[in-house]
Amino acid sequence: KAFVDWLGKEEAVEYRLPTEAEWEYACRAGTTAMFNGGNTFDALDGIANVADQACKRIKGITQTAPFAAFDDGWQFTAPVGRFRPNGFGLLDMHGNVWEWCADWYDAEEYAKHQDAMVEDPRGPAEGSHRVVRGGSWYNVPRLCRTRYRGGVAPVNRNDYQGFRVLAVSSQR
Repeated sequence: KAFVDWLGKEEAVEYRLPTEAEWEYACRAGTTAMFNGGNTFDALDGIANVADQACKRIKGITQTAPFAAFDDGWQFTAPVGRFRPNGFGLLDMHGNVWEWCADWYDAEEYAKHQDAMVEDPRGPAEGSHRVVRGGSWYNVPRLCRTRYRGGVAPVNRNDYQGFRVLAVSSQR
C-alpha cells in the first residue's frame, strides 16, 4: 500500500491493487481453461515460472505433488518479461510470484455467489489474511491454476510473493 501511494504521487496517477475478481479476469484473458494457455500442466511451458525441472534441481527442495515436466530455466523468481504474454498482453499471470489482491480472504467467498451473477464480487470488509493469486516459482502447476486462490497475512514477507498495480486514472 505504501508503494502504491508513493507511485501515485510520483507519477500523478491513481494506482491500486486489483480486486480478486479483476485479477482473475485479467489472468483468464477471455479463456475458460485451467491456465490461460490451456487445460494441461504442460500448457504452462513458455508462459509461467513454476516448480518444474529447474526448481527440482534446488538442493533440499521437495514437493508433495510432481514437479512440472518442463524446464523453464529459472530456479527462483524470473525477471518480468521472460515468458509469453496472455491474450490481453499481460505477463507472468501464472507462477513467478503470488500476487496480492485488495480483497480480504474468505475460503467460502465463491460459494456465497454461486447462485447469483455478481460483477466484481468483493471479499469480506475485514479479515486477517489478504487474497493472493497466481502461484509462484515454488508451486507445482495445480497451485498456479487461474481459479486457485490463497490467503496470506499482510505481515508475511518472502521471495515468492509480489504484486501488480492497476492504474485507475491519470491526472496529467
